[in-house]
Amino acid sequence: MGGQPVAEGFRGTVELTGSRLTVLSSDEVETVTNATFQLLESTGVLVKEPRAHRLLLSAGAIGTPGDDRIRIPPALLREAISKVPHEWTWYARDPARNIRVGDGGRTRFGPGSSCTNVWDYESNRVRPPTLQDATDMVRLMDALDYVDINFTPVNKETDELPARWHESDALVRDLTNSGKPPVGPSYDGRMARDGLAIAAVLAGGEEALRDRPLVAGYCDPVSPLVHDRAMTETLIEYASMGQPVFVTALDLAGASAPATLAGTLLQQNAEVLSGILIAHLVNPKAPVIYGSVSGIMDMRAGTAAVGGPEFSLLSVASVQLAHRFGIPCSVGGQSDSKLPDAQAGIEKATTLLASTMAGADFVDLFFGSFEGFNTTCLEQIVIDHDIAASIVRFREGMAVDEAHLGLDLLRAVGPGGNFLQNRSALAHTRRWMMTEDYFPVVADRRSRFAWEKSGSSSMLERAHQRARKLLEEHHGLPMDPAMVEQMTAVLERIRKECLLVAS
Repeated sequence: MGGQPVAEGFRGTVELTGSRLTVLSSDEVETVTNATFQLLESTGVLVKEPRAHRLLLSAGAIGTPGDDRIRIPPALLREAISKVPHEWTWYARDPARNIRVGDGGRTRFGPGSSCTNVWDYESNRVRPPTLQDATDMVRLMDALDYVDINFTPVNKETDELPARWHESDALVRDLTNSGKPPVGPSYDGRMARDGLAIAAVLAGGEEALRDRPLVAGYCDPVSPLVHDRAMTETLIEYASMGQPVFVTALDLAGASAPATLAGTLLQQNAEVLSGILIAHLVNPKAPVIYGSVSGIMDMRAGTAAVGGPEFSLLSVASVQLAHRFGIPCSVGGQSDSKLPDAQAGIEKATTLLASTMAGADFVDLFFGSFEGFNTTCLEQIVIDHDIAASIVRFREGMAVDEAHLGLDLLRAVGPGGNFLQNRSALAHTRRWMMTEDYFPVVADRRSRFAWEKSGSSSMLERAHQRARKLLEEHHGLPMDPAMVEQMTAVLERIRKECLLVAS
């Protein structure tokens, strides 16, 4: 793609290099990398979790007496990065949904997370999510082919029990209603251990779980340059058990990070790499994912802007940095829209396209969510699936060889011939149409006459109908009743502990 500035004052290039989209030259990647090592060595990070603090000091990091600050020598960080697992398997309850990570295959997609609102199709308003919403969304995503990671995407309604119990209950419900890999509780160490206990039931014990990663955790550094106690506890627990950990930064240029994109990228790189170092020191075999959902603060609106071009630029640059270190990476595909409307479609398509064309291993926090990860709905999940399928087809490109060129067919049809009536042409079309062509599910390509005759439905209406149809017809992989019983027993233990603490 062309390397011309897009507006006065913007510099740099956006290119397709070796079929991958890039925004940084190889020299610029090294510039950011070297600056990251300098920043971590001279300024360091705050590490507020005692075990992580001790591990870093024992490994050769430099501490400050009476302070949480840790300065990291470049040699320590380089050695850890070189030993991080570059390729591994994320196992699923349904073996057909196992994910091979780091092999250069297609980008894998996952849902939004912890959305506080659900947009309701019937009322055209947002409302708090319910347990039924949570179940419906997980079941719907289980039915959709391009959803690779599946877990409850909403903060659900609560009762007298605390979030600790609800997060574990959500994991059991996710595993019961979907055969795809989930993300487990990721708020603090206690919740992480609960989630791992549930995952151990599925694996057949703790040792089996260590050998077969089944459930991922999230660790989000606090910008600027802080690893807080709760998130780092989560990192330690998942890494200790050999489970995947997404170390994901959400830095906002101009608010929690420098106003320049390069400065934000530098800060994010330091936060993520120092988090990955902690995971490595806990367990050198722990699979980690370099994560970024960084964007800008819109200074006119005073809000985060994660649907704009800056979000995509930071995502592509993050993929380049992660791949420079040989670490699998995850970025986002998001919108700032308040509704499942044209803005949501435009922003989600453009952010997803950039990340996928860059070669991201994952685009998580995508399906269903908009309003900057805060709102979700069934209809947007279905629309996003069409977007993902279209972009996957685009990323595949086209084959050019003797079979695909069809030279003999062109000779047979000849000048002025008809590909809809010639038998050889029809046979050729039947052979190739399903592999060459992408057929959308909710986008409508019919003539206006056919569309009007069928009711003139909007895309949103068709998405609603599609979601309801899938929920009525889809029956996921059943779980062994004995396993359900064991998971229920773990939940009951957690419930009693929660009630005991409350009393």
